[in-house]
Amino acid sequence: MKHLIKNNEIVQSGIPGVFTRESGELFLGGYETRDDLHYEDGWRDEVVPVFDPVTEVPGELFYDVTSDMVLYVINPRVVDLTAEKTRLYAELEHLRTEMSNVIVQARINYDPEPARLTELMPFVRTMYQAAKTEIEALTEATVLTYKLRSPKYEQMLGILKGFL
Repeated sequence: MKHLIKNNEIVQSGIPGVFTRESGELFLGGYETRDDLHYEDGWRDEVVPVFDPVTEVPGELFYDVTSDMVLYVINPRVVDLTAEKTRLYAELEHLRTEMSNVIVQARINYDPEPARLTELMPFVRTMYQAAKTEIEALTEATVLTYKLRSPKYEQMLGILKGFL
């Protein structure tokens, strides 16, 4: 994206097809393809910054005189810890329901219940309690990187589904 800079301020974003140059020369179409004129007419490139999407977000655009480019202000990401934990608790309950449904269906399919399924039940409960404890301990710095559906949960779900 290019932006038109006048008096060190962004006055327009995106090169139009129709444009009147400072000299008065009028383009009634095709100006956007005239790369040879853009810099001379005050159009500057926008540079998308490298930032950590977990902890930062791009903010307002500004013209940087030193680099002669349009840049973004990078702001720290504001985290609503309560909302994020609520989302994770809901995701945990969904996972618990998914595992419970598989267990109930497996119990229906077998009579008697396979010993291996019975042996797995304490592990499922322990995983659930551990996840609750982990969520409770999360901070603003860690909540956005926490992954509930880690490989160990997917592995357990896969083992349980093996009984179906």
